[in-house]
Amino acid sequence: MLRPLLLVPALATLLVAALPVSAPAASPETGPIARVELDLKASNGLHAHLETSEKQMVTLDLERDHGEGDTYREVVSYEAQGEVTEAGLKVRFGRLGLIDVAFAPTKILSSTEPSAGCTGAPRTLREGIFTGTIDFTGERGYVRIEGPAAEGSMSVISQWQCPEDPAFADGPFARTSAGLAPRPRIDNEKGTLSAYSLRCFCFFAVGIRHRGKGGRSIFTGGRAELREGMEIFRGVVAHAGASAFVFDHAAGTATVRPPPPFSGQATFRSRPRPDARDFWRSTIQVPLLGADPFGLNGPGFRVELHPEYQF
Repeated sequence: MLRPLLLVPALATLLVAALPVSAPAASPETGPIARVELDLKASNGLHAHLETSEKQMVTLDLERDHGEGDTYREVVSYEAQGEVTEAGLKVRFGRLGLIDVAFAPTKILSSTEPSAGCTGAPRTLREGIFTGTIDFTGERGYVRIEGPAAEGSMSVISQWQCPEDPAFADGPFARTSAGLAPRPRIDNEKGTLSAYSLRCFCFFAVGIRHRGKGGRSIFTGGRAELREGMEIFRGVVAHAGASAFVFDHAAGTATVRPPPPFSGQATFRSRPRPDARDFWRSTIQVPLLGADPFGLNGPGFRVELHPEYQF
């Protein structure tokens, strides 16, 4: 889920995957698979993009940039089970809204015939107009999406029947070799500090690369939740100078002073003995679109200082 998640550590994806219950996935289709992408007009300076998966999960991504050079970015993603066919798309995002549109193609962008030796219908990609009901209101009214139509595209992936190639049945790529990952080399030019909790399914992280060579630090935080059959992720990403994240890998210490829209600061010191606890003191608040901000205190948070850049 969530293309804006490419801006944040893999930790965000892991938190979404760790949600206690996931929306039910559609059973695999034996016929053609339709996939939809469309941009929607949103209020309050947000950009909205809708995309479907092969399992008919529908993701609505919203994001808003602030300032030149993306001083900071707010993102929200909603994922719900939908109905996607060559005729159109229908998905309900709980009480937040409904998108129920029919597809009228206007242009064929590509049509691919089956590979040599395979049989089946061509796979097509078409532009067109989606018309019907487009009605969505974000929590606390942070965004409004409505209108009778939207432009987008639909790809239809037909199932091809192809003869099996025995050369790949037990080839060198049929198995993967296991091994220990090399330990990262300590480099005080780069580092990442992360704080996360599975109690609130929330996280905060800061990283920097090339600290002494004009590098900039990147801050991000977010929270995942499951509500009304939807997986929801809210996050924020901001940039600051190198001095906003000061760390010493040898000493196991770090000081964090994030820029707006974050507030507060934090101090970390790794445990001096195996039986001791790491020191973590934070007043940082992570703001979220459509929800209350969250803090980084409490026994449920795990904090780690990494000797590599993990963004």
